[in-house]
Amino acid sequence: MAAPSKSSLGNILQNTIENLLIAELQVQDKDDGHQENNDITLENFWKNMTLISQKLSFECTKVGISFTKSPVPTASETSSLMTAVEQAVLSMVSLYYRLSPVHGSALRSSVQYAVVRAIQAARLLLKVIKDEGGEALDVRYRQSTGIVWQGCDMLEKCPHDNKAAVLKELHGQNSLVSDAFNEISEALKGDGSGWDDLGDESENDMEDDKWTNEDKELIGPSVNLVKAAKILYKRLLAAVEKNGSCASLDKVQELDQLHEDCKLVSKTVDTLILELYPPVNISNMEEQSHHLASLLRTALKTCAQSHIACESEQPHIEFIYKAIDHNLDRMKEKLSQR
Repeated sequence: MAAPSKSSLGNILQNTIENLLIAELQVQDKDDGHQENNDITLENFWKNMTLISQKLSFECTKVGISFTKSPVPTASETSSLMTAVEQAVLSMVSLYYRLSPVHGSALRSSVQYAVVRAIQAARLLLKVIKDEGGEALDVRYRQSTGIVWQGCDMLEKCPHDNKAAVLKELHGQNSLVSDAFNEISEALKGDGSGWDDLGDESENDMEDDKWTNEDKELIGPSVNLVKAAKILYKRLLAAVEKNGSCASLDKVQELDQLHEDCKLVSKTVDTLILELYPPVNISNMEEQSHHLASLLRTALKTCAQSHIACESEQPHIEFIYKAIDHNLDRMKEKLSQR
């Protein structure tokens, strides 16, 4: 029997690659209006998703092994292999659409990201086979198949409810805020010079880009606002861990709102920190500091009005409110003395 031509196998592989890309783009579409039956429970959703992700991993492994053997699969065998991969992806996408928004937007976003990564991994494997094949594939097969395994494993390790999804996001945001605060605190032990050194600044530029003692005093309140954000995350993580619940739609939505408010806080901290390094842009520093203070207040209000804020949390919330006001007053005072 004649060996299948590279072009015929390439066409079959390319068709599946394109179909997987279509599926991937569908899942990435934030405005998907074609929700299917939303009556599936989270328990059944995750039971089915685990089986499907294992199926996709198995089919992709089979594809990789088949193309490292000699002879390579026939056109008919390749079609069969591709059909199995496409069916697994289709099942995964279909199940994703059955995850109702009532289970939480943070959870749905987490699943969406993992599903996209799994499909991308499968598509990458097929692209390696199509573009390289033969001996090159034999070297890269394990790496590409491993990426598929990682993608499917990510799905199985996804947060299984909205509380877990929100906690995961808050932990990530907390790490960014803590790193930013630690970085600026460490920099303040020196004069801030060379923080953006790419190796091509002139000596005069380096002399200009240093904090004066006055600069350090001036940015102090802004640094303390970042510290307030750090404290906020510490309290929120503890409160969500202890009191967070997905027992009702209201509670799920409260967790989502908290996540959305805090996401803006972490992004603004990142922006503010850059404004604090020399040369300090006073106008930008003031603007971003007030913006961060506003976002912190919003997050505190959301927390205080939600089910996670039991009576014991109220003193901590009040402390952060006072810290925000105190540091804005200090900033106003220092700016007026310039």
